[in-house]
Amino acid sequence: MGALAAMSYKRLLGSSDNQTQIKEREMSSSGKGKHILVIPFPASGHILPHVDLTHQLALRGLTITILVTPKNLPFVNPLLSLHPNTVQSLILPFPFHPSIPPGIENMQDVTVNFLPHIATALGQLYEPIIQWFRSHPSPPVAIFSDHLLNLWTHRLGSTLGIKSIGFMPMNANLVFNCFANVDEQDNVFFREMTLKMMESWGLVINSFTELEGDRLDLVKGFMKHDRVWGVGPLIPIKGGSERGGPTSIPTDEVMAWLDSCQVDRSVVYVGFGSQIRLNKKQMEALSDALEKSEVRFIWAVKEPVKGVKNEEDDQGIVPNGFEDRVAGRGLVIRGWVPQAMILNHRAIGSYLTHCGWGSVLEGLIGGVLLLTWPMQVDHYFNTNMLVDELGVAVRICEGLDAIPNSKNLAHILAESVNENRPDRIAFMKLRDKALDAIKEDGSSYKALDDLVNQISNLN
Repeated sequence: MGALAAMSYKRLLGSSDNQTQIKEREMSSSGKGKHILVIPFPASGHILPHVDLTHQLALRGLTITILVTPKNLPFVNPLLSLHPNTVQSLILPFPFHPSIPPGIENMQDVTVNFLPHIATALGQLYEPIIQWFRSHPSPPVAIFSDHLLNLWTHRLGSTLGIKSIGFMPMNANLVFNCFANVDEQDNVFFREMTLKMMESWGLVINSFTELEGDRLDLVKGFMKHDRVWGVGPLIPIKGGSERGGPTSIPTDEVMAWLDSCQVDRSVVYVGFGSQIRLNKKQMEALSDALEKSEVRFIWAVKEPVKGVKNEEDDQGIVPNGFEDRVAGRGLVIRGWVPQAMILNHRAIGSYLTHCGWGSVLEGLIGGVLLLTWPMQVDHYFNTNMLVDELGVAVRICEGLDAIPNSKNLAHILAESVNENRPDRIAFMKLRDKALDAIKEDGSSYKALDDLVNQISNLN
C-alpha cells in the first residue's frame, strides 16, 4: 500500500489497534452522545459497508445500537470490539418466512431472488423494535437503515416520531436512475422501496463528490432537500477473514503467498462478490484463460449454495486437474476471501470483477486495474460509468450467462498487469481523488462531520 493510502487507512480507522485513541476521539467529537438505531440489510455487500459507516459515526461521538439476527452477529463483532462503550447490539431472532429455507439469515446463503423475501421477513421485527424503543431509558433520535428495508423502517420512524435516514451502499448514479425511472418500475417491491427512499429525512451514499458531484445534486433535487451525504469510499474497519466467515485458505497464508511475489502489480485477482456463482461452462472458460495467460493469480470461488436448488447443479466447481496444473502460480480460495487486504497488496495488478460497487471501491483504494464482467442489478450502471464515461476500466464481457472467449480473455489477463496502460494511469488519478476525499478536510470526511452535526441537533 502506498504511503498516502496507508495514512488514510490509519486516520479513518482511528488507529484501530489502539483503544485509547478511539476513546479519546469519541469523547472529543461532535456527536454529543445522541443515540441512533442502525438496521443493516443482511447481505455482505450491504452489512459490511454499513458496519464501516457505523464505525465512522461512533468515532464522531454518536451512541449506537445496531440490530442484527443471531447468525449475522459475527459481521458486527469487530465493530462492537472497537467501540465497547458507544456501540451495542440488539439481537432479535430472524422471523419465519414461508419462502426462506430454515436457518437462512443472510443473502450470501441464497440467490438474489430471495432479496424481497428477506426484506419482508425482517419487517416482522417492527413490533419487537417498538417494544424495545418504548422501554429504553434513552431511545434513539433516528433510525439509520439500509435502503432495502425502507418499506417498513420508514413507517417505524413515523410511528416512533423519529427521523428515518437511508443508507445506500451503491453509488449516486444508481440512486438517480432509480428515482428518475420509478414510475416505469414494474416490480412492486422495488418501486415502493424507491418511493420511500425519496421520502427519507436523509440519505447517505457510499460515493464521493469528486466522482459524482453532479449526480449527488440530482438526487437532492428529487428528494427536495440537501440532506444527502456522499461519504465514500468507506474504509473497512477490519480487512481479514473475521469480516466474513470460514475460508479454505487462512488469511495469513494468502498474504504470505502475496509477499512471496517479487514483482509488484503482477498478480490478477478474480472474484465475483458474495452472490455470483459461475456455471460449468463459465468456470471452464475462466480456468482455461487463467491457465493460458501464464500470469500469477488468486481466484475466489463461490461454491454451490447448500440446501438451495441451483439452475445448474454444477455451479462453482473448479475443473478437475486445474489446481494441480497451476500449482505455485495461482491460488484458488473457496469460501470467504479477505478481498480488501488482497486488493491493497503491492503484488496485485488487476481485478476481474462483477463490478458491484463495494468491489469497485475496494479496487479503487487498492489502485488495481478493473476488468469488468457485469452480471446483474447495478453492475451495468457501474461498468458504463467506469468504462464508457471515465475510461478507467476494461469491459471483458457482460451477462449472467455470458461465456468469455478463453483465448481472448487469456490475452487480456496477461496484458492487464502492464503498469503503463492508459486506463490504469487514469484509474490511479481517480484513486488520488478518492483518497483526498476521505482525508481530514476532504469532501467525504466533512460530509460525515455534517451528518453527525445534524443528528446531534435532533430531539
